[in-house]
Amino acid sequence: MKRLILTLSLITGTVCADEQKVHRHLSYPASVTLLQSIESDAIILGKGKQKVYVFVDPLCPHSRKFITMVSHNRTMLSKYRYAIFLYSIPRLKSTDVVSAVYMSPHPKDTLLQVMVEGKVRSAEGDEGTTEKISRINTIAEEMDVYKRPYLFIKK
Repeated sequence: MKRLILTLSLITGTVCADEQKVHRHLSYPASVTLLQSIESDAIILGKGKQKVYVFVDPLCPHSRKFITMVSHNRTMLSKYRYAIFLYSIPRLKSTDVVSAVYMSPHPKDTLLQVMVEGKVRSAEGDEGTTEKISRINTIAEEMDVYKRPYLFIKK
């Protein structure tokens, strides 16, 4: 009985600690500066004038729905220019899939195959890919990106 109470109190304490997590928000100009610093690492969808920065996990069902919707909507692709950053959700263990997309000769096509068609590939990243993923992860952490897809619309 003591073990059960101790276990429940530990679980409750963990849940409460997660709920109390404070999400800090950077100023708009600071966020834009950070995003522009990794823009060359983005996979671009669309040719519109309005820029939208998006963090997705290739195995996240919500991210997949978003990319599927955008990739099939000509109006959205003509109005917006999506700068897509792959940012893994730890519990989905998608690091090798992220590496496979970035290592591909045609990352945009591979991204669409993985996220829209469900053709999952995986590969361990080389040094350049690992550095790219690290840059993206650092910026996402600084911006406190905790949900996927995470959208940031540039004014």
